[in-house]
Amino acid sequence: MGSPDDSGERPAWRPPAEDHREQRSTVWITVVLFAVFMAVMLVVAVLVVGGLKESKVGAVQPRLPAVSSSAPVTSPTAKADVPTRKYETAANPLVAPGVTLPKVTCELPKLRGTKEKLEAFYLALAPCLERAWHPALTQAGEPRIPVAINADDVKNTACGPPPPPEEASGFYCSEGATIFVPLPRQLENGGPELLTQLFLLAHEYGHHVQEQSGILSKHDALYREADGDQVKILDLSRRLELQADCFSTLFLANAAGRGSIGAGLLAPLKQGGFDSEDSETHGSAKNATLWQKRGLTAKDTSACNTFAAPANEVS
Repeated sequence: MGSPDDSGERPAWRPPAEDHREQRSTVWITVVLFAVFMAVMLVVAVLVVGGLKESKVGAVQPRLPAVSSSAPVTSPTAKADVPTRKYETAANPLVAPGVTLPKVTCELPKLRGTKEKLEAFYLALAPCLERAWHPALTQAGEPRIPVAINADDVKNTACGPPPPPEEASGFYCSEGATIFVPLPRQLENGGPELLTQLFLLAHEYGHHVQEQSGILSKHDALYREADGDQVKILDLSRRLELQADCFSTLFLANAAGRGSIGAGLLAPLKQGGFDSEDSETHGSAKNATLWQKRGLTAKDTSACNTFAAPANEVS
Protein backbone atom coordinates (compact mmCIF):
# COMPACT_ATOMS: atom_id res chain seq x y z
CA MET A 1 0.00 0.00 0.00
CA GLY A 2 1.10 3.38 -0.62
CA SER A 3 1.68 5.93 2.05
CA PRO A 4 -0.52 8.98 2.19
CA ASP A 5 2.44 11.07 0.85
CA ASP A 6 3.05 8.88 -2.07
CA SER A 7 0.96 9.54 -5.12
CA GLY A 8 2.10 6.31 -6.73
CA GLU A 9 3.34 8.23 -9.76
CA ARG A 10 7.10 7.92 -8.85
CA PRO A 11 9.22 6.25 -6.16
CA ALA A 12 10.06 8.42 -3.12
CA TRP A 13 13.80 8.25 -3.94
CA ARG A 14 13.40 9.51 -7.52
CA PRO A 15 15.53 12.67 -8.13
CA PRO A 16 13.74 15.89 -8.98
CA ALA A 17 13.13 16.86 -12.51
CA GLU A 18 16.11 18.19 -14.58
CA ASP A 19 14.83 21.73 -14.83
CA HIS A 20 14.72 21.96 -11.04
CA ARG A 21 18.41 20.93 -10.82
CA GLU A 22 19.38 23.64 -13.33
CA GLN A 23 17.46 26.27 -11.42
CA ARG A 24 19.17 25.37 -8.12
CA SER A 25 22.61 25.35 -9.83
CA THR A 26 21.96 28.81 -11.23
CA VAL A 27 20.99 30.10 -7.80
CA TRP A 28 24.09 28.66 -6.16
CA ILE A 29 26.36 30.01 -8.88
CA THR A 30 24.77 33.43 -8.39
CA VAL A 31 25.28 33.20 -4.65
CA VAL A 32 28.90 32.14 -5.06
CA LEU A 33 29.63 34.87 -7.59
CA PHE A 34 27.98 37.47 -5.37
CA ALA A 35 30.03 36.28 -2.43
CA VAL A 36 33.23 36.46 -4.48
CA PHE A 37 32.26 39.91 -5.73
CA MET A 38 31.62 41.12 -2.17
CA ALA A 39 34.91 39.63 -1.01
CA VAL A 40 36.76 41.41 -3.80
CA MET A 41 35.01 44.69 -2.98
CA LEU A 42 35.87 44.24 0.68
CA VAL A 43 39.54 43.72 -0.16
CA VAL A 44 39.51 46.75 -2.46
CA ALA A 45 37.85 48.83 0.26
CA VAL A 46 40.47 47.75 2.80
CA LEU A 47 43.28 48.62 0.41
CA VAL A 48 41.78 51.98 -0.42
CA VAL A 49 41.22 52.86 3.23
CA GLY A 50 44.71 51.64 4.10
CA GLY A 51 46.18 53.68 1.29
CA LEU A 52 44.39 56.82 2.39
CA LYS A 53 45.53 56.35 5.96
CA GLU A 54 49.16 55.86 4.89
CA SER A 55 49.09 58.94 2.69
CA LYS A 56 48.05 61.07 5.68
CA VAL A 57 50.67 59.63 8.03
CA GLY A 58 53.63 59.58 5.68
CA ALA A 59 52.87 62.12 2.99
CA VAL A 60 55.38 62.20 0.16
CA GLN A 61 56.60 65.72 -0.51
CA PRO A 62 57.48 66.73 -4.07
CA ARG A 63 61.21 66.54 -4.76
CA LEU A 64 62.87 69.92 -4.52
CA PRO A 65 65.24 71.13 -7.23
CA ALA A 66 68.88 70.20 -6.69
CA VAL A 67 70.88 72.85 -4.86
CA SER A 68 74.05 74.09 -6.53
CA SER A 69 77.21 73.55 -4.51
CA SER A 70 77.92 77.26 -4.79
CA ALA A 71 74.54 78.34 -3.41
CA PRO A 72 74.09 78.83 0.35
CA VAL A 73 71.91 76.20 1.99
CA THR A 74 69.54 77.56 4.61
CA SER A 75 66.95 75.97 6.83
CA PRO A 76 63.26 76.57 6.00
CA THR A 77 63.04 79.13 8.80
CA ALA A 78 66.32 80.90 8.01
CA LYS A 79 66.23 84.32 6.44
CA ALA A 80 67.81 84.72 3.04
CA ASP A 81 69.62 87.89 4.14
CA VAL A 82 71.45 86.45 7.15
CA PRO A 83 74.89 88.13 7.15
CA THR A 84 77.91 85.92 6.43
CA ARG A 85 81.60 86.61 6.23
CA LYS A 86 82.95 87.38 2.77
CA TYR A 87 86.35 85.74 2.59
CA GLU A 88 88.09 88.45 0.61
CA THR A 89 90.75 91.08 1.28
CA ALA A 90 90.95 93.73 -1.45
CA ALA A 91 87.53 92.74 -2.83
CA ASN A 92 85.81 92.62 0.55
CA PRO A 93 82.44 94.47 0.63
CA LEU A 94 83.48 96.21 3.83
CA VAL A 95 86.09 98.28 1.97
CA ALA A 96 83.94 98.97 -1.08
CA PRO A 97 83.21 102.63 -1.94
CA GLY A 98 80.21 104.04 -0.08
CA VAL A 99 80.54 102.10 3.21
CA THR A 100 80.66 104.75 5.93
CA LEU A 101 80.91 105.05 9.70
CA PRO A 102 78.40 107.19 11.60
CA LYS A 103 79.40 109.95 13.98
CA VAL A 104 79.50 108.56 17.52
CA THR A 105 79.71 110.07 20.99
CA CYS A 106 81.90 108.24 23.48
CA GLU A 107 81.36 108.99 27.16
CA LEU A 108 84.45 107.62 28.88
CA PRO A 109 85.57 107.57 32.52
CA LYS A 110 88.80 109.24 33.55
CA LEU A 111 91.84 107.22 32.58
CA ARG A 112 93.83 106.07 35.61
CA GLY A 113 96.72 103.65 36.14
CA THR A 114 94.92 100.90 38.05
CA LYS A 115 93.51 97.68 36.67
CA GLU A 116 89.97 98.60 37.71
CA LYS A 117 90.11 102.09 36.19
CA LEU A 118 91.77 100.90 33.00
CA GLU A 119 89.23 98.10 32.57
CA ALA A 120 86.39 100.57 33.14
CA PHE A 121 87.84 102.78 30.40
CA TYR A 122 88.10 99.88 27.94
CA LEU A 123 84.63 98.59 28.77
CA ALA A 124 83.18 102.04 28.05
CA LEU A 125 85.16 102.48 24.82
CA ALA A 126 84.28 99.06 23.34
CA PRO A 127 80.52 99.77 22.96
CA CYS A 128 81.39 103.08 21.30
CA LEU A 129 83.56 101.21 18.77
CA GLU A 130 80.66 98.82 18.17
CA ARG A 131 78.24 101.68 17.53
CA ALA A 132 80.61 103.02 14.91
CA TRP A 133 81.50 99.77 13.14
CA HIS A 134 78.31 97.75 13.32
CA PRO A 135 76.38 99.97 10.86
CA ALA A 136 79.26 99.63 8.38
CA LEU A 137 79.27 95.83 8.75
CA THR A 138 75.50 95.80 8.33
CA GLN A 139 75.78 97.94 5.22
CA ALA A 140 78.34 95.48 3.82
CA GLY A 141 76.06 92.52 4.67
CA GLU A 142 78.53 91.00 7.11
CA PRO A 143 78.05 89.65 10.64
CA ARG A 144 78.40 91.55 13.89
CA ILE A 145 80.22 89.67 16.64
CA PRO A 146 80.65 90.86 20.25
CA VAL A 147 84.22 91.40 21.40
CA ALA A 148 85.71 90.58 24.79
CA ILE A 149 88.47 92.58 26.48
CA ASN A 150 91.05 91.10 28.82
CA ALA A 151 93.47 93.30 30.80
CA ASP A 152 95.20 90.43 32.62
CA ASP A 153 98.88 89.71 32.09
CA VAL A 154 98.17 86.35 30.45
CA LYS A 155 100.89 83.83 29.68
CA ASN A 156 98.94 82.06 26.96
CA THR A 157 95.81 82.49 24.85
CA ALA A 158 93.65 80.38 22.54
CA CYS A 159 95.85 81.73 19.72
CA GLY A 160 99.08 80.77 21.48
CA PRO A 161 101.60 82.71 23.60
CA PRO A 162 101.32 86.52 23.45
CA PRO A 163 103.93 88.55 21.56
CA PRO A 164 106.75 90.01 23.65
CA PRO A 165 105.98 93.36 25.38
CA GLU A 166 108.56 95.15 23.27
CA GLU A 167 106.68 94.13 20.12
CA ALA A 168 103.10 94.89 21.15
CA SER A 169 101.33 96.64 24.01
CA GLY A 170 98.08 94.93 22.98
CA PHE A 171 97.00 92.11 20.69
CA TYR A 172 93.89 90.44 19.27
CA CYS A 173 92.98 86.75 19.27
CA SER A 174 90.27 85.69 16.82
CA GLU A 175 89.62 82.51 18.83
CA GLY A 176 87.04 83.85 21.24
CA ALA A 177 87.17 87.32 19.63
CA THR A 178 89.20 88.84 22.46
CA ILE A 179 91.34 91.98 22.68
CA PHE A 180 94.18 91.57 25.15
CA VAL A 181 95.58 94.75 26.74
CA PRO A 182 97.80 93.43 29.57
CA LEU A 183 97.91 95.94 32.40
CA PRO A 184 101.69 95.90 32.96
CA ARG A 185 102.24 96.88 29.32
CA GLN A 186 99.90 99.87 29.69
CA LEU A 187 101.67 101.13 32.82
CA GLU A 188 105.08 101.40 31.16
CA ASN A 189 106.56 104.81 30.30
CA GLY A 190 104.80 106.70 33.08
CA GLY A 191 101.35 105.13 32.84
CA PRO A 192 98.48 105.19 30.37
CA GLU A 193 98.04 108.20 28.09
CA LEU A 194 94.64 109.01 26.59
CA LEU A 195 95.49 109.18 22.87
CA THR A 196 97.73 106.12 23.15
CA GLN A 197 94.96 104.08 24.75
CA LEU A 198 92.32 105.30 22.29
CA PHE A 199 94.52 104.49 19.31
CA LEU A 200 95.58 101.13 20.76
CA LEU A 201 92.09 99.83 21.48
CA ALA A 202 90.73 101.19 18.19
CA HIS A 203 93.61 99.46 16.35
CA GLU A 204 92.94 96.11 18.04
CA TYR A 205 89.23 96.55 17.41
CA GLY A 206 90.22 97.12 13.78
CA HIS A 207 91.57 93.56 13.80
CA HIS A 208 88.21 92.45 15.21
CA VAL A 209 86.50 94.22 12.30
CA GLN A 210 88.81 92.33 9.94
CA GLU A 211 87.72 89.10 11.62
CA GLN A 212 84.01 89.93 11.39
CA SER A 213 84.24 90.82 7.71
CA GLY A 214 86.32 87.82 6.62
CA ILE A 215 89.42 89.87 5.78
CA LEU A 216 91.41 88.23 8.58
CA SER A 217 90.37 84.71 7.57
CA LYS A 218 91.37 85.37 3.96
CA HIS A 219 94.66 86.84 5.17
CA ASP A 220 95.31 83.65 7.14
CA ALA A 221 94.52 81.51 4.09
CA LEU A 222 96.95 83.53 1.96
CA TYR A 223 99.54 83.19 4.74
CA ARG A 224 99.26 79.41 4.57
CA GLU A 225 99.48 79.48 0.79
CA ALA A 226 102.72 81.46 1.06
CA ASP A 227 104.23 78.26 2.49
CA GLY A 228 107.02 79.98 4.38
CA ASP A 229 107.84 82.59 1.74
CA GLN A 230 108.94 85.43 4.05
CA VAL A 231 108.57 88.13 1.42
CA LYS A 232 104.90 87.25 0.89
CA ILE A 233 104.25 86.69 4.60
CA LEU A 234 105.70 90.04 5.67
CA ASP A 235 103.81 91.83 2.90
CA LEU A 236 100.55 90.28 4.14
CA SER A 237 101.37 91.23 7.75
CA ARG A 238 102.06 94.87 6.87
CA ARG A 239 98.86 95.17 4.84
CA LEU A 240 96.87 93.75 7.76
CA GLU A 241 98.48 96.01 10.38
CA LEU A 242 98.40 99.18 8.30
CA GLN A 243 94.71 98.58 7.62
CA ALA A 244 94.09 98.29 11.37
CA ASP A 245 95.92 101.62 11.77
CA CYS A 246 93.66 103.17 9.15
CA PHE A 247 90.55 101.66 10.75
CA SER A 248 91.69 103.08 14.10
CA THR A 249 92.01 106.68 12.90
CA LEU A 250 88.84 106.36 10.80
CA PHE A 251 86.96 105.60 14.01
CA LEU A 252 88.70 108.40 15.94
CA ALA A 253 87.84 110.93 13.22
CA ASN A 254 84.16 110.04 13.61
CA ALA A 255 84.31 110.21 17.42
CA ALA A 256 86.40 113.37 17.85
CA GLY A 257 84.77 116.64 18.82
CA ARG A 258 82.03 115.08 20.93
CA GLY A 259 81.80 113.37 24.30
CA SER A 260 85.11 112.53 25.94
CA ILE A 261 87.21 112.73 22.76
CA GLY A 262 88.08 116.35 22.07
CA ALA A 263 88.81 117.46 18.53
CA GLY A 264 92.26 118.75 19.51
CA LEU A 265 93.23 115.36 20.89
CA LEU A 266 93.97 114.04 17.40
CA ALA A 267 96.48 116.78 16.52
CA PRO A 268 99.54 114.50 16.91
CA LEU A 269 98.03 112.08 14.40
CA LYS A 270 97.39 114.84 11.90
CA GLN A 271 100.90 116.25 12.25
CA GLY A 272 103.06 113.21 11.83
CA GLY A 273 101.42 109.91 12.57
CA PHE A 274 101.43 107.94 15.77
CA ASP A 275 104.19 105.35 15.35
CA SER A 276 107.62 106.65 14.37
CA GLU A 277 109.43 103.31 14.26
CA ASP A 278 110.00 101.19 11.16
CA SER A 279 108.77 97.60 11.40
CA GLU A 280 109.00 94.65 9.05
CA THR A 281 105.61 93.39 10.27
CA HIS A 282 103.75 96.70 10.81
CA GLY A 283 105.23 98.83 8.05
CA SER A 284 107.63 101.75 7.90
CA ALA A 285 107.02 104.87 9.96
CA LYS A 286 106.39 106.72 6.71
CA ASN A 287 103.65 104.33 5.58
CA ALA A 288 102.16 104.10 9.06
CA THR A 289 101.74 107.87 8.93
CA LEU A 290 100.32 107.63 5.40
CA TRP A 291 97.54 105.20 6.37
CA GLN A 292 96.75 106.90 9.66
CA LYS A 293 96.24 110.19 7.83
CA ARG A 294 94.08 108.47 5.22
CA GLY A 295 91.84 107.18 7.98
CA LEU A 296 91.54 110.65 9.51
CA THR A 297 90.42 112.22 6.22
CA ALA A 298 88.49 109.26 4.77
CA LYS A 299 84.97 109.67 3.42
CA ASP A 300 84.38 105.92 3.56
CA THR A 301 86.13 102.63 4.37
CA SER A 302 87.56 102.21 0.84
CA ALA A 303 90.32 104.65 1.89
CA CYS A 304 91.65 101.85 4.13
CA ASN A 305 91.92 99.18 1.42
CA THR A 306 95.59 98.38 2.02
CA PHE A 307 95.26 95.04 0.23
CA ALA A 308 94.63 96.89 -3.04
CA ALA A 309 97.51 99.32 -2.51
CA PRO A 310 100.81 99.22 -4.45
CA ALA A 311 103.76 97.60 -2.73
CA ASN A 312 105.57 100.89 -2.04
CA GLU A 313 102.66 102.06 0.15
CA VAL A 314 102.79 98.98 2.38
CA SER A 315 106.55 98.53 2.71
